[in-house]
Amino acid sequence: MCSIGEDDFGDEGAAHGMVAESLPTGIVTSPGDCNKCGVASSELYKLNFRVAECRDCFLMYARHKFRASLGAAKVLPRNAEVLLAVDGSAESLVLLDMLHFAQTQNTFRRLHCNARVVYVDDQSVHGGESVNLQALQALSTRYEPLEFYVTELGASPCSLQRLAEYSTSPREPNELHTNLNKLRSLTARQDYHQQQRKNLLASVAQKLSCSHVCEPHISGDLATQLLTAIALGRGGSAALDVALLDDRLAGGVKLLRPLRDLNEQEVRFYVHARQLKPLRESGSSYGQERGQTASLQNLTAVFVANLQQNYPATVSTVFRTGDKIAANANAEQAACVHCQSPRDPKLSDTLMAIEYSRAVSEAGVGLSLEGDASERLAKQRLEFKDGLCHACRCIQLELGSDILS
Repeated sequence: MCSIGEDDFGDEGAAHGMVAESLPTGIVTSPGDCNKCGVASSELYKLNFRVAECRDCFLMYARHKFRASLGAAKVLPRNAEVLLAVDGSAESLVLLDMLHFAQTQNTFRRLHCNARVVYVDDQSVHGGESVNLQALQALSTRYEPLEFYVTELGASPCSLQRLAEYSTSPREPNELHTNLNKLRSLTARQDYHQQQRKNLLASVAQKLSCSHVCEPHISGDLATQLLTAIALGRGGSAALDVALLDDRLAGGVKLLRPLRDLNEQEVRFYVHARQLKPLRESGSSYGQERGQTASLQNLTAVFVANLQQNYPATVSTVFRTGDKIAANANAEQAACVHCQSPRDPKLSDTLMAIEYSRAVSEAGVGLSLEGDASERLAKQRLEFKDGLCHACRCIQLELGSDILS
């Protein structure tokens, strides 16, 4: 078993919970001796919960977290085909750099997998500038021999192209863009956008014959995701939203989150140490520019960010609580046709109350249905065989379509 830095991997709720400050103020540029190896260094890295250390010791520590998350759970089979999802954020570049480093080691320490990289171009949905092909080409050159692919969010998986063949010419709005414009609330749009991105990654993975997909979510992202899932009515599958291994994707593709033990400070330090140049700012996901209170997702992200500053250990506690949440296992339990999350076959009193309230509200003042009639209508809606979970059904109600695609 690897023993690098074992003294630093004790209480997960304490050490791993020390989350970053908003700026990388722990980097000391003045010369000094590393407290780990004793070698003189021109630049020291001081994490909140560790002694000041040189660049090499810090990189060894951060990379050990990446390898330990995959090795301890043994979720990645030997010689597995892996698809790495890159969006240009600092977190995705850290994951790319760590995976490339792990594959270029000697035979004994090498991570034995075959990796491909896909960049999901969603700028047409954001309404911003197109993907920076020159920056992507520079990444492709730096991380040879990894193969780089590009696809557009909302497009068919058949549109997947190699980076050298991809063009940024203007395109017609696709079905995803049309559906996003139909949704009334930003909360529903962000939820729909997230599910569509996961479905696209699963389709691309199947096209490239990849059995696993790696996404660059860190501890703060997962804490936000857990609280958001519960608020949106996805509590039954919240554990899978923050787990290291998520097996809900179509075609048997498994989603991995190998950076889940890293925090924001460690990501910032790693970017500085490796001189990485992110293509987009962290936290600039779809809908974030609309403001802190524009959606449940944005509001939850601000809440978690405040926790990071004032009560850092709480963030680790929040997302690790998701590991302890488990839905009732049932072999005959059906899955949602849109997000592939398990659906509870039993009639929920909570959902019954929600549908009852919706039925009374839709009837209007003075035209309210009788209690029994409203209850029957609510029950009919819940028993309607649309194959959707509660959260996806809410999206469909806003979308107004017969089938949620």
